[in-house]
Amino acid sequence: MQFTITEAAKLYGKQRKTLYRHIESGQLSCGFRGDGKRVLDLADLIRCYGEPPGKLTASDTDSTRDDPASDTLVTQALLDEMRKQTAVIERMSERIEQLEQALLRLPAPAAEGETTPLPSTQEPAQSTETHRQPPKDFSDLLARFEARTKH
Repeated sequence: MQFTITEAAKLYGKQRKTLYRHIESGQLSCGFRGDGKRVLDLADLIRCYGEPPGKLTASDTDSTRDDPASDTLVTQALLDEMRKQTAVIERMSERIEQLEQALLRLPAPAAEGETTPLPSTQEPAQSTETHRQPPKDFSDLLARFEARTKH
């Protein structure tokens, strides 16, 4: 989960210039979103500052929580991430459905021992009778290969 510098500052109750200073000194690493805004990964924020102060724990109650606004930021970020993942899953489901439809359009496989006829433009010069039975040994395979290359 990623936060802009403003969101991270609100989440941790820090000033933005503190976050910028920590980025410059290498204490925090940041990336860039598609729109060019700097973003901070939640794991990196936790590594540097610990758990967000507004995070709900088992011992917390609504009356003792420090900053309910930070919960809103975390919740919103989680919802955004969930929406992105849902969109990815939907695209993958559509692709699977397309592949299943394409698979249904393929010809049925030939029964064991049978060969499917090739289109007339790709029909081999020799009889397909020799292809119906597997070669007995390597010399038989070599003889078939030589017969095919002579034509």
